Amino acid sequence: MMNPFTTLPRLAAVYIGGARFASNKKTFDKLRAEGRLEEEKELIRVEQKKFIEWLSPKIGLTYEITGEENIPEKGTFMVYSNHQSYADILATVWLFRNHCQIGYVAKEEWRKIGMLAKAIEYTRGVFLDRGNSREAIKTLNQAKDILSKGFNLLIFPEGTRSQKHEMGEFKPGAFKFAEKAKVPILPVTLDGGYKLLEEKGTYQPTTVRITVHPLVHIENMSKAEQKEVAAQVEETIRSAL
Repeated sequence: MMNPFTTLPRLAAVYIGGARFASNKKTFDKLRAEGRLEEEKELIRVEQKKFIEWLSPKIGLTYEITGEENIPEKGTFMVYSNHQSYADILATVWLFRNHCQIGYVAKEEWRKIGMLAKAIEYTRGVFLDRGNSREAIKTLNQAKDILSKGFNLLIFPEGTRSQKHEMGEFKPGAFKFAEKAKVPILPVTLDGGYKLLEEKGTYQPTTVRITVHPLVHIENMSKAEQKEVAAQVEETIRSAL
């Protein structure tokens, strides 16, 4: 059973941090309307950095990173990561906070949560309705456009949280995002986040171990080669657990 005395204050911290981020709406809208993409990217990164460095100590979340040197300092890429917990989004924001903006391929249900939906939109994230193939194609095209403008995206190919150490199977369609946009893949392994909330149903101090693997270039591969590499990326991510 969830303990409200430990859980609610931390949920409030997450909400307050998100609200602070969303308070920059006018600036985000102005930069986007004027096509000032580089300034928009930097504003997103700076605000993500402020958010995660303010929030993490308040909810008892710390991080251990291996392979940070594999994060490209230039160029656009698509991040593929396993998904254990709600903490995974926070861990990846922490990972990229000193490097670049990161947006998320989020499930359609998050669109109904106002503050969270705004944060996803302002970071150049997209919403994916997995049960609607027509809408999924629209999301693919939207993601391609976002990546073509130099914004980075992250997807959790399992499609849902495993809520444990073990990793589930990747959905094959997840790799269409990188394939369609012709951008390289950055594989990332996350471990330990499920202990923050999911393991016992109440918050407990937790360290997320983050492993960043070498960039995988699929841009000029054939369909057959891309399919083979997708399986290799999944195994690479699994190997670090």
